[in-house]
Amino acid sequence: MNKESQATIVMEKTSVASIDANTCVNCGKCEDYCPVDAISEKQKSICHLCPDCTEMNAITPDEIIEMQNEGCTLSCPLGLSPQGYIGLLKDGKSKEAFDLIFDKIPLPTVCGYVCHHPCQDDCKRGKLVDSSIEIRALKRYISEKFSDYQPTPYPVFKQEQIAVIGAGPAGLTAAHLLSKKGYKVTIFEQGSEPGGMLLKGIPEFRIDKDMVRNDIARLEKAGIKIICDVKIGHGSKVDDLLKDYDKIIVASGNQLPKILPIEGHRTEKVFYAVSLMEKVNAGQEVKLSGNGVVIGGGSVAIDTARTALRLGADKVTLICLESGDKVPAHEWELEEAKEEGIEIIEGVTPTRFVGHTAQLEGVEYAEIENLDINTFKYDKKAGTETVLPADFAIVAIGQKSDFAWPENDNIVFAGDVVSNKCSVIDAMASGRKAALELDDEINKRHYSEYEVDREVSPGDLAYKIYPAVRMKADFPKLPKQDVNERIKNFDLVEFGFSDNDAKLETYRCLSCGYHFVDVDKCIGCGVCQKICPKGNVISMVAVSDNQEVK
Repeated sequence: MNKESQATIVMEKTSVASIDANTCVNCGKCEDYCPVDAISEKQKSICHLCPDCTEMNAITPDEIIEMQNEGCTLSCPLGLSPQGYIGLLKDGKSKEAFDLIFDKIPLPTVCGYVCHHPCQDDCKRGKLVDSSIEIRALKRYISEKFSDYQPTPYPVFKQEQIAVIGAGPAGLTAAHLLSKKGYKVTIFEQGSEPGGMLLKGIPEFRIDKDMVRNDIARLEKAGIKIICDVKIGHGSKVDDLLKDYDKIIVASGNQLPKILPIEGHRTEKVFYAVSLMEKVNAGQEVKLSGNGVVIGGGSVAIDTARTALRLGADKVTLICLESGDKVPAHEWELEEAKEEGIEIIEGVTPTRFVGHTAQLEGVEYAEIENLDINTFKYDKKAGTETVLPADFAIVAIGQKSDFAWPENDNIVFAGDVVSNKCSVIDAMASGRKAALELDDEINKRHYSEYEVDREVSPGDLAYKIYPAVRMKADFPKLPKQDVNERIKNFDLVEFGFSDNDAKLETYRCLSCGYHFVDVDKCIGCGVCQKICPKGNVISMVAVSDNQEVK
């Protein structure tokens, strides 16, 4: 629309919205629904200049200012506000807390088990007072509390039909968002049931598989159609699919393991993580014994190493190229593995498998230097070769796609097939991004709903936080299975919070952020007040002037 064709509408603005920063839980729903972008997030200033304020070291004035640009609400790859659902739970509004989660995360219980919680890493309490809030555990608590919840059916009012290839976390998230927008969505899954690597790759001691199925069943009951045992991977099949569907989202994942082509790699007892975990999760009998070596430094490698212990291995050693904070597995994963007795050798490369065709005897590795973390090129240190005795080895250096998908304007890609990020939450974020991209293409416009990349501004100094006055009760730690017992079984390592413990944990939140209304932009429609899940935060304040809106 050009400037000459724009109409000017004069509206009488009788009131504007006002948000009470003291009661706002910073859930962000008002910002999502505001039609004129009049609402934004602010982060409160935190005073921690005194060295004896808390057990954490004091910070400088510059760090205090910088911290106003950070927050757990900015860290979620899906744009979900942890402070929001924690605040609602604290206020006794657990159903509203679940609704907030489910709105953006269609697999809430899954994330409660296996999300790598970047929001928790950025929790200001962990930087200023004592330790981060157990955000992921609270999400699990809320999601399990409403495991039987069934949302209203998805509305279908768009004429376009969408096909999604792959029923893993990326595909399911894309289908959820598009279904909410009114599209009829069908997912095609080559496996015998939906879930992808959630069911085939992640070990049972980390995630409750029945709860995964429950999350997926909820989506099906709401209207997403899932057809299993259908593999679509050749050009003709994709072309046939485009005859019946207007757009396709490919979220097929990476199904095949990357081969490690070093001497002896065809030796028996050299396994690949993806194939091994699929057998274990399918209930097939897999027994390991003796010494094992796992090659790789990511989450899959850690999961596989811990699985090997539970399958009967006497000792498991993990070797990887990376060192220190460059090791791709998350710190808490490494800690749990070490607790279980897994030795980790960093900064080395495997050079050969020692043995003969029928028997593995060891894995030779050498130290490296000058590792380029982007290209994985490095220099091997001569004379540093060492042989680790091994009765079996597991290669966990990544996966690859089993098909080269055709380029087509009506095909959008999501998940592992287009990203090197292998976490569940990143796959879901990729599915959301693909769905929004597809919706924008169909409607030939850019819609900012659920945008994750955003900025916050410093809050009013009247709402400054003083960590020294926060509660310092001896809060219960997240309960876990005893390490000596858990290595003998596949039961969940984490037990989850009780009602009382979850409530206590919510009181640890510093309530760092709140939302703010720009009265010059506000048109006084009152939508924010109607959708506020807490209900006592937003009021409409009378004004006397008129505003011209274009």
